[in-house]
Amino acid sequence: MLISAVLPEVLQRLQDRQAMLALLAAYQRQQLLSQLDLAFARFLAQNAPTVQPLSLLLAALLSRQVGRGHVCLPLADLLADAPQLLNYQSAQLSPEALSQQDGSLLPDPALLLASYSLDELEACLTQCDTVLTVTPANAESIASVAPGRPLVLDQQILYFARYWSAEQQIAADLRALMQAVSLPAEPAQLKRYLDQLFGAESLAVSAGDAFAQINWQKLACANSLRSRFSVITGGPGTGKTYTLVRLLALLQRLSATPLTIKLAAPTGKAAARMKEAITQAMQSLQALAEDWQSAVSVIRADSATLHKLLGVQAGSRQFKHQRSKPLALDVLIVDEASMIDIELMQALLAALPADGRLILLGDKDQLASVEAGAILGQLCQDAEQGGYSAETMAYLQQFSAAPIPAQLATSTPRQRLQQVVMLRVSRRFDQHSGIGALARAVNQGEQAQVDYLLSGQAGYQDLQLLAGEPEQDPLQQLAALCRRGFAAYWQQLAAKPDAGAEAGAIEQWARAVLNSYQQFQLLTAVREGPFGVAGLNQLVQQALPQLPASRSLQQDSWYEGRPVMVSSNDYNLNLRNGDIGIVLISPQDQQKRVVFIDADNQLRWILPSRLGAVETVFAMTVHKSQGSEFSHTVLVLPERDNPVLCRELLYTGITRAAKQLTLVVPDYQVLKQAVQRRTVRAGRLPLDE
Repeated sequence: MLISAVLPEVLQRLQDRQAMLALLAAYQRQQLLSQLDLAFARFLAQNAPTVQPLSLLLAALLSRQVGRGHVCLPLADLLADAPQLLNYQSAQLSPEALSQQDGSLLPDPALLLASYSLDELEACLTQCDTVLTVTPANAESIASVAPGRPLVLDQQILYFARYWSAEQQIAADLRALMQAVSLPAEPAQLKRYLDQLFGAESLAVSAGDAFAQINWQKLACANSLRSRFSVITGGPGTGKTYTLVRLLALLQRLSATPLTIKLAAPTGKAAARMKEAITQAMQSLQALAEDWQSAVSVIRADSATLHKLLGVQAGSRQFKHQRSKPLALDVLIVDEASMIDIELMQALLAALPADGRLILLGDKDQLASVEAGAILGQLCQDAEQGGYSAETMAYLQQFSAAPIPAQLATSTPRQRLQQVVMLRVSRRFDQHSGIGALARAVNQGEQAQVDYLLSGQAGYQDLQLLAGEPEQDPLQQLAALCRRGFAAYWQQLAAKPDAGAEAGAIEQWARAVLNSYQQFQLLTAVREGPFGVAGLNQLVQQALPQLPASRSLQQDSWYEGRPVMVSSNDYNLNLRNGDIGIVLISPQDQQKRVVFIDADNQLRWILPSRLGAVETVFAMTVHKSQGSEFSHTVLVLPERDNPVLCRELLYTGITRAAKQLTLVVPDYQVLKQAVQRRTVRAGRLPLDE
């Protein structure tokens, strides 16, 4: 633990830059800072002779926050509650390492910062020649951050210069897109089209939940016509894809010429799933009247990763498509938008043509991007409350037989919320779904409801809890569960066609194996430890030799049936970080190959020797699972608390389950702490100013 008081002589000594660097090195040894955080502070000290010691501390803390996904460091929040903002606990630090090399004790950062006022922190940074201070006088004129100034201070918030620039540019581009455009048809005609696409509600609306009586999918479609930017957000099963294909049909029908529409997602896995979902959803459009079919016929389900769409250039951070060479499209739809980080969003908006339309889809409550930023979360903040202007309420009411609840209106509307419609009714997780009930309880931080649901008293058949008990080893329970869960997968592997089988039969078998893999999946919050990715993959591989068809597991790392995930982009093979393949032995030549399904739903058989970095994925992190769903998901928590455990991670893991969820909790207190810990990424997208 850190000492609970900062002596005057400690503060005096920290007025020296070398002493501050020594303190930061001590923090790094205690894992409060990373090597990168410390290196950045040392870089500033070496290249900025006038930088003050306190500025080095703040710069290192900013670097820490960016590494955790935040865009900036709000100084007021830092002073108000440093442990909460920085997500550290004094008790996590080892007592034996509290002494620095000179024998002095290591002060808690919160108490060290408490010795300063907000004005003093701001004044210190303002005097630093590596910090560009934004003022009302220069805010509009700063086109780009001056070279040699890696930091920006804007309204008592500290940024890395590139993230400040990205945030400002994103806001400017979105404000332009949010400007109202002329409707492509009269409201009466739009209503007629929307009724044909979604069905006309009865005017005699039945009693019940006012929100449940409204066709939010229809309203989301209508709202997307008002400007060149819109957001459709909702949880699993709320019909985002169903809404999207109808919006595409409507846009095509309202256009005098065929539109160029592009579909994209942040990862290859999400792009492939988007294509599959749209292909399935488009089948329902075949039932529309004949006068819709010409519009439907030009819709294409082709999807790509955002990086492929923008055009990655080897050896460069710049994409092929940018402001000077925009994308050739009329409409761009991006799925799984919660995974878009701030720099990717900046690049995406820069590549959008001047008259292009951008539609984002995603679940605002899922985990944010791995890199810095939480764009979808910021755009959808307070979307549950609506936040609609009188104009928006009146516009949407034209297309709804049921009255839109008055509590969704506000006298102080924010422009960004006028672009957002939240789908509020889940068809996958209805009132009979324990998975849906648990996801809602976790999302709202209702611990008592979480306890009740996991106790089994509610009687849901799709929920199971494996909790650590004195007489039961959770790892042994988990091993037994894996033997049962992966049994069907191994049986499918064993159903291999013989060497003389036709190519169609071999492809059918390979697809069946890949589909079987989707039926049972372990997810975990952490990478290390017995309940992390490494430990769980080892556990599964030790458990599976008990199955007759898996005796070769211990003999060859490229054993048949091994699921592998590509862990870095391979543009030569057109494989992306997160793509999953299965090692299969071809019946035709008995050679081992890793079989992937690409975005065009085609099988690709790739020799293991051609693959770069891959990892076994009987178990994967919740982050890596985004954009996927599994029939039976097993969500495994670590045996002790970890800063990554939070409400959003639990919600994301829970909602990967389509039919069955098993929650493995070695220590129930860890689950309670995660339910109460909500992650709000620091960022100030200036759209509401």
